[in-house]
Amino acid sequence: MPDNLQVTMLPAKEGDCLMVAYGKDLNRKYILIDAGRAWTYKKALKNYLKVNHITKLELLVITHVDRDHIDGMLELIKDTHLYLQVKNIWFNTYDHLRGRKIEIPQSEHDTEIFGAAMGEELSKEIIRKGWPWNRQFSSKAVELDNNAAENTLEFDDMKLVLLSPDRDKLEALQPDWERECQEAGIAPGSTVEDYEIVDDDMEEFGPIDIDALAEEVFTEDSSSANGSSIAFILEYKNRKILLSGDAHPDLLVKSLKNMGSSASHPLKVDAFKVPHHGSKYNISKELLRMIQCDHYLVATNGNYFKHPEKVAMARIIKYGTPDSAISFNYKTDYTRIWANNNWQQKYRYCTNYPKTGQDGYLSLDW
Repeated sequence: MPDNLQVTMLPAKEGDCLMVAYGKDLNRKYILIDAGRAWTYKKALKNYLKVNHITKLELLVITHVDRDHIDGMLELIKDTHLYLQVKNIWFNTYDHLRGRKIEIPQSEHDTEIFGAAMGEELSKEIIRKGWPWNRQFSSKAVELDNNAAENTLEFDDMKLVLLSPDRDKLEALQPDWERECQEAGIAPGSTVEDYEIVDDDMEEFGPIDIDALAEEVFTEDSSSANGSSIAFILEYKNRKILLSGDAHPDLLVKSLKNMGSSASHPLKVDAFKVPHHGSKYNISKELLRMIQCDHYLVATNGNYFKHPEKVAMARIIKYGTPDSAISFNYKTDYTRIWANNNWQQKYRYCTNYPKTGQDGYLSLDW
C-alpha cells in the first residue's frame, strides 16, 4: 500500500463516526473521530477495528457531547474484550468548560477518589483507562488560543490546525451541560438502547429550485453543544481535510480568516466533512466561499432530523467549489435526489454513494 491518506465514514445513522488512516502498510496509523450511537460500535466500528487489525489510535477525538457522536464511544471504552491503545484523547468535559485542567491520577486510590467526583460516565472511564487526556493542551480544554500560531499542532507525522471551539463557545455550554449529558446518555446509571431507522415520516420533496433555496436567509445554529464541537484541519503530506464536527460556522469562518483565507483567496482543502450532517443552520455561503474543496463529505442517513437539508445542499451546490464531488455515506431519499444529471451539468458537481450492500461505509483516498 502506498503512503496515502484515507478517510472512512462508518455507518453511524444520523451521527458521525470517521476513521482517518495514514502512512504505509507496515506502519499504518489511525485517528478516530466520534463513534456515533451505541449501535455504531456494536454493529460496525467494533468489527471494523478487528478486520483492519487496528489496536492503536494515535488520536481519539470526541467532538462534543451529543448522543449521535458520543454514545458509541461509551460502548467502546467499556468493552472489556477490546484491546485498544489510545495514545491521545481530545474531549472537553465540564471542568474543561470552566477553564480547569484534568490530570490523570497516579495511583489506584487517587483514581477511585477522582472517579467519584466526576459527573460524567465517559470521563470516569477515560480516567480509569489512563489515556493521555488533552495532553497537547496541558490537560486543559481543547480550545483556540488567542495567538493563532499556537493553534497549529505538530502531531506525529501530522499537522493539525484547530478551528473550534473557543472560550466563548465553551462557556456558553456550561448552563446546559447537565441536560446535554443526560440527553447524550452519559449520566451515571443511564442506558442506551439500540434503535432502527425511522422511514415512516419521510417528507415529500416536490419541485426543488436550487437557486431559490441557496438564497434563503441564513440563521446560525443556536445549540451550545454544537458550538462546543472540536473542529480542525488535518494535514498529511500536503493533503488537507477539514473535519468540522457540528461546529458553528461563525467560528469556522473566523478561524479560517485568521489563517489567511478569504472569499478571494480560499483555503485549498482536499475534503471538507460538512458540519452537523448537512444542517442548513451550520452551512453558510460565507463559510463555503472560504474554502476551495475537491470533496464534500456528508455523513448521515436522514434518520430523525432529515439531514442533509435541501437548503444546505443547495448552498453547497451553488456556492461550493465548481467541479467538486459530494460524497454521501448513505443512499437515502435525502441524498439520492442530488444525483440529478441536469443539476450536475448546470452546477458542475458530481455525487458519490456507497456500493450496493455497503450503506454507511464510504472511503476516500489521497
